[in-house]
Amino acid sequence: MSQVSYSDRATPSVEILSNGLTLVTAPAVTTGVATVAVHVGVGFRSEPADYSGMAHFFEHLMFGGSANVAPGGHFAAVESVGGRVGGHTRHDYTELFDVVPAHALGEVVGLEADRLSEPRLDPETLRTQLGVIRAELEQVGATPYGGFPWRFLPPTMYSTHPNIHDGYGDLDTLATVTPGHAARFFATWYAPHRIVVTLEGDLRPSALAAARESLSAIPASPDSDEGEIDVSEPPRQRDRHEVVRARNIPEPVWAVGFRLPDPRRNPLVFAACTALATLLPVHDPAAGITARSGWFGTPADARSPDPLVLSTHPRHGVGGDQLIEMVRELLAPWRDGRPRPAVLETAPARLRLWQYQRAERPAHRARRLGATQLLFGDPLFDHTVDPARALDRDLLGAAAEHLLGQAVGSILVLPSEADAT
Repeated sequence: MSQVSYSDRATPSVEILSNGLTLVTAPAVTTGVATVAVHVGVGFRSEPADYSGMAHFFEHLMFGGSANVAPGGHFAAVESVGGRVGGHTRHDYTELFDVVPAHALGEVVGLEADRLSEPRLDPETLRTQLGVIRAELEQVGATPYGGFPWRFLPPTMYSTHPNIHDGYGDLDTLATVTPGHAARFFATWYAPHRIVVTLEGDLRPSALAAARESLSAIPASPDSDEGEIDVSEPPRQRDRHEVVRARNIPEPVWAVGFRLPDPRRNPLVFAACTALATLLPVHDPAAGITARSGWFGTPADARSPDPLVLSTHPRHGVGGDQLIEMVRELLAPWRDGRPRPAVLETAPARLRLWQYQRAERPAHRARRLGATQLLFGDPLFDHTVDPARALDRDLLGAAAEHLLGQAVGSILVLPSEADAT
């Protein structure tokens, strides 16, 4: 995949098509590569509680064929031109994406439009995709530390179903989903006005025209009036620590979750918290911690509440309260404006390297433009919360004070055969 400098990238444009679908176009010089990214406004936190796991189930159903595409046909068509297909379900959205040679852009947008118009929701497709999810869960459960921390930590941080469940849901319940259930879910949540399609890379005028035509032909769904799910909840009043066991945990592992500030209301302190996620492990390497902004390490990838997560492999006999206190001690120098100068001096280079490494991933730019347009109404929102803009001592101090001023949730996960500590 060719490298793209920032100077090669045009400012993305945003338009609303006649059916309500949002189209983001972002030309870039990519020596003949284009990306199609689809973001749908339904994720773990917006699915019905009585069908927990439905958003992830539907991500899989979208690969099960559509009105004019046989099961497996989408993969086959993209891979036949040397392209790549992907999909994920996150807390507040579902994404599907294709990276292809630019000459195939129009054809691939047509494939996307077909499944966004009429996916196959027959009983056989439901059974097949449920089997795929079952295999995925088995793989996660067999992988050392699979699902850590996002499958374990949320119940210690939050109290409401949208925020505490892991997105997979109950497979026995999902097995009762009928084509009628699936059709109603699709009509509600996959309506064009809930969808952002991003076209990025080498965008030729003829391909763009064909893409607009295909996407505009997706039927509007005016009856889809389900509003955005309210996932807010009051902050914790006291620390909560839990100990659990899991078969795929070879050695004890611990994580603590802090609530990040709402990036829409306080973008600079949010950005400074993200900067601390990079700088804390460097500032105190002996602590052996890792840190991430957001459950999957991508800042601003969900609406608030969203966590800053720190984790480590604790020494034997060290309890949750001690570990929480250790993390607070790591934050104190930043709050007090006395971090080590050498860490601040190298911080810009560290953050830019981290951003460069992420930007080199195939489809990264298109996926971030689409996600932030859907979540925050701005395809360039990542620039607003850029941690490299928040390296001022006062901002870093404000971020540390925000984190230190709250009660937290933490989880110690032990091997299944180990004794609880």
